[in-house]
Amino acid sequence: MKFRLTGKFLLCAAILCIGFPPLARSNFLTGAEHLLAEGAAFSWEEAQSRSPQILIEYRDGDQWRRASLGSASLISPDGLFVTAYHVMKYCLRKQKEVSRFSERLDCSTEYPGMRYKARIGDREFEIEVVSHLAERDSTQGKDTQTPDETLKHRDFVLGKLKGKPNERFAYWKLRDFDESTVALTDLDADFELKPLLPPKKVFVAGYPKDRGFLISHGFLNLTDDNRRGYFAAAMNVYTPAYLRSQEISMDTQWGIRVENQMSGGPVVDASGYLVGIVVTGDNNNNTGILSIENVLVTFFSRSGTGTDASFTLKPTQRLRYLRGNDTKAESPTLG
Repeated sequence: MKFRLTGKFLLCAAILCIGFPPLARSNFLTGAEHLLAEGAAFSWEEAQSRSPQILIEYRDGDQWRRASLGSASLISPDGLFVTAYHVMKYCLRKQKEVSRFSERLDCSTEYPGMRYKARIGDREFEIEVVSHLAERDSTQGKDTQTPDETLKHRDFVLGKLKGKPNERFAYWKLRDFDESTVALTDLDADFELKPLLPPKKVFVAGYPKDRGFLISHGFLNLTDDNRRGYFAAAMNVYTPAYLRSQEISMDTQWGIRVENQMSGGPVVDASGYLVGIVVTGDNNNNTGILSIENVLVTFFSRSGTGTDASFTLKPTQRLRYLRGNDTKAESPTLG
């Protein structure tokens, strides 16, 4: 297939913004039966238990008020999660000039008059940020992102729920990954977006503004050579013959609906493996996703061998691309 889309073309086609305007044309899944009918191997309850809602509480005079900021994706039984940097930016405002790795920042106690919480069902947890990049590498302090910026920035952080001693959490599965998949040495290099072959059917979970837990679905159809991220673009970039070869309907509605406060929410395949997290969206159903490999290569050391969930992840103390050839170095596991 020779068809290619440049970032500049997409910039003209759609400006993706962090604010997630609330208007959209497609519908969310209507519930558990609809999710099953779309081929998901996980249940509605399982998806919700793996996808915390991120809340902020703030003092207003003598009262505490709260607001929803976004969503998150649990990735380990001890409560590690990933979410968007811009969801955690209020907690990180004193650290926005620096990158920190394997250092705990308690977002529930760091600032008087403000505290973060994560909610799963009817339970709430305090939050720590474990690893994050500087603001300039994450969002450059911008409230909107062009498609180019979406892939060149790393709008994500690694956090941890503060549960009871020895508490275990449900979490999204991670596939084994190749550390060379995402190139970190030249993040500002120009790139071309190209059709993702084959398009990948995914489900997006989160907490849209003024709603409860919801799930959207659709196809990822654009990526770059290094798979730093993906787009679910509201345009058909495939030929009819190719769609027939993949048994995809010609009248497929391209693009995926996301709304305000779904930032950081999980994007998973039908088997329940985490593909990435939501970072941008617009009112035409164009959605930007940063790949989970992007997060893992940035924040984790990889130890052990095996496939699927049999490998071990340890939060790293330094950026992998600053470690040179020291590929065997390991950092302590967070307890």
